[in-house]
Amino acid sequence: MEALVLIDLQTWITRMPLSPRHGAQVVERCAVLAADARAAGVPVYWVRYLDGTGPGADPGAARNRIVSALEVRPDDPVITKYGLGAFDGTPLADRLRAGGITHVVLAGIALSHGVGVTAREAAALGFRVTVLEDATSSLSAEGHRQAVQVLNKLVTLATAASWKPSEVEHTSGP
Repeated sequence: MEALVLIDLQTWITRMPLSPRHGAQVVERCAVLAADARAAGVPVYWVRYLDGTGPGADPGAARNRIVSALEVRPDDPVITKYGLGAFDGTPLADRLRAGGITHVVLAGIALSHGVGVTAREAAALGFRVTVLEDATSSLSAEGHRQAVQVLNKLVTLATAASWKPSEVEHTSGP
């Protein structure tokens, strides 16, 4: 079974200068991905980053909320991380395995940071990994290009349009 894992789509992160796509473009693609996943019964997991100091440490602070256009549902798991990767020091791997998930589909910000590190962690933990490259961005075009080169050797890179969640695989939520 697969799960869609959307990473670091908080207000302050999506407003950063990004390349090759603006944060609003990534948010728009991720909103479509989440809707498609839900329609097929694929669980959607949200990962957010808290930096651990000042307003960055307050999970309730406006800057740390996932962009409202993404419509996080009350039953969607929201995983809080304090570093780059979504697996390090979080319950994400246990939650995915408990739900029978063996394949993670990743999107969000930034391929050169949180998404890329999470992809490498997931592969090292034995998950099948697909990164939807056109539903990601990075802090620079060069950093994005380098991340694509590294990840292309480790995981499957695909486009948002090419990912078709399978209704057959899924019978329950997270």
